Amino acid sequence: MAAAPARTLALLGFLGLAACATPEDPAARALAERPPAEAVLARLPAQAAGFERGTVQDVAPGDPAAGKVVEYATPRRVAVAYVFLYDMGRPALTPADLGPEAERAVSEATALPADRTGRQLSVASRAPLAAAGGDLSCAVLAGSFGRTLVERQVCLGLAGGRFLRVQVTMPSRGAPMADAQAFAREIAEAARRG
Repeated sequence: MAAAPARTLALLGFLGLAACATPEDPAARALAERPPAEAVLARLPAQAAGFERGTVQDVAPGDPAAGKVVEYATPRRVAVAYVFLYDMGRPALTPADLGPEAERAVSEATALPADRTGRQLSVASRAPLAAAGGDLSCAVLAGSFGRTLVERQVCLGLAGGRFLRVQVTMPSRGAPMADAQAFAREIAEAARRG
């Protein structure tokens, strides 16, 4: 009689181990392993490459897939930057997702509101930007806001299992007002620290 409970316990133990070995859905595992967006944004510095950090806001209130944005600016707001962290409702993002999303980011950055005449931006150059944790895909846009010549850099990478987009806009007269590449690199590296 004593052997029956021992066999039952052994069988239950075996079934418990088998349950642990059952492969989990990769998307569910990726979602469970990635840190909350707030934790990733908390890693961003108060200052980076001459820019001062502002507040965190929802990109689209009520739509968590749209993500969050943090504004940065240089003194007197000569240069302004936005750091976006978002996943578009997708739990598992990989480097393969960067190409299409980089194109979408550049398209959004060149599209200007119809109610603002005299504004235009176009792609001047594209190049990867080396950063710890993986290169960023960057595009430099050039154009004008009215009579003011402007430059906008848009960089995209991954951080904390989400897209990280860093966008810097400044006047393009004479020497650069800020180092957009240094800012993007510092932000990416800070967001990726875990």
